[in-house]
Amino acid sequence: MSDAAAVERGRRAVLEHFRWIDGDADTWSMLREPVALRAIVEGIAATAADDRPDVVVGVESRGFVLGPAVALALGVGFAPVRKDGTVFPGPVVEQQTGPDYRGNRRTLSLRADLVGSGQRVVLVDDWVETGSQALATAALVERCGARLVGIAVIVDEAADPARAALPGIRSLVRGDEL
Repeated sequence: MSDAAAVERGRRAVLEHFRWIDGDADTWSMLREPVALRAIVEGIAATAADDRPDVVVGVESRGFVLGPAVALALGVGFAPVRKDGTVFPGPVVEQQTGPDYRGNRRTLSLRADLVGSGQRVVLVDDWVETGSQALATAALVERCGARLVGIAVIVDEAADPARAALPGIRSLVRGDEL
């Protein structure tokens, strides 16, 4: 069972430190303060613990910040998901996303040797909205023979079609709370 106190500390840190800047969400400011960063990472880890992951994946860029910290808190490893043809040595699988909230499509890649067959994988990121990157990541994980068992984010605004196609999404806050 998840640690409700850790989730609540993370939630309070988000609500206290989140800002909008010129109409854009500023999730970076939340991560600047060490107490808030710790609370957010521990809160996300607590939401993901019930999924019993073998590995955490995170999509470039905020997933690269949050994912390894959450993986450490859970005692598992981390595998990065890169964007748009970035140099990535070793065998890779690639998947194009659907359109994101701005209508952009990306090509995501995952090193095939970093996620093993039969492993349970949790995706960690700052925000889920259209679910396009999460859906593409699920396809990458599946192509490696593993299974995406959960998604743990700071903010959940997942669109209904994505929510229906993805495993459970756990978050510290919903978008309408910001």
